[in-house]
Amino acid sequence: MSATPDRGSAGTTGRLLVRSGIEIGRTLEEMRVEGSVLAAHLGEEEELFLTRLLQVDETGGSIIVGYSDSKQANVALLARPTVVFSRNHGGLRHEFLAAEPRETEFAGVSAIRFRFPAVLLTAQRRSSARIPVPPTLPLRCIIGYGLGSIYARVVDVSRGGLGTVIQDAAVQMAPGTRLEGVRIVHPERVVTVDLEVRYVANVVLRDGRTAMRLGCRFIAAPQDLDDLIRLFVTDLDA
Repeated sequence: MSATPDRGSAGTTGRLLVRSGIEIGRTLEEMRVEGSVLAAHLGEEEELFLTRLLQVDETGGSIIVGYSDSKQANVALLARPTVVFSRNHGGLRHEFLAAEPRETEFAGVSAIRFRFPAVLLTAQRRSSARIPVPPTLPLRCIIGYGLGSIYARVVDVSRGGLGTVIQDAAVQMAPGTRLEGVRIVHPERVVTVDLEVRYVANVVLRDGRTAMRLGCRFIAAPQDLDDLIRLFVTDLDA
């Protein structure tokens, strides 16, 4: 299950993408031994699922995590084909996509099994700290797609360019897709960026509709990224 790692120096770019099964397994095993808390945001209302790794099995192609303390979060997680787990540790943020959740048992305790992650992202926390968009000031995202446009919503974005967008589930996006000339619309101005889709997950909105949650990299000049964040944060530090 090993592959050549796809790397960028974390010290110079702030991001490191790992595709090697051995290296992913080593990092996940460290998380398990340390008892690190993993978090997954679920749904439009950002319901939080908190857990710890119980088993990392690269050879068997799976990982096992414990149930959270929230019954509602457990039900929501099991209803999704994929979720994104994250961990903050030692100034770094680790993220990985976990797919195909299945109820299982581990050491006599009910747990959840996922397919072994194919990719692990490591980023400096300073560059990936997400700033949420207030619900009272939604940012509309207009994406040119084919002969028409897709209307989405920006959930959060960081000064390092990492962010999240929610869009209609009818339009499927694949990880690696690059969307150019995306307009982020605010009542007072418009900021144009490119979006690179990093991961895709199904979510259920508050009204019961399904949608797609896109983890994206907002590609723009640093000043344009700051201008985007200033649409909803007026006291952004220099």
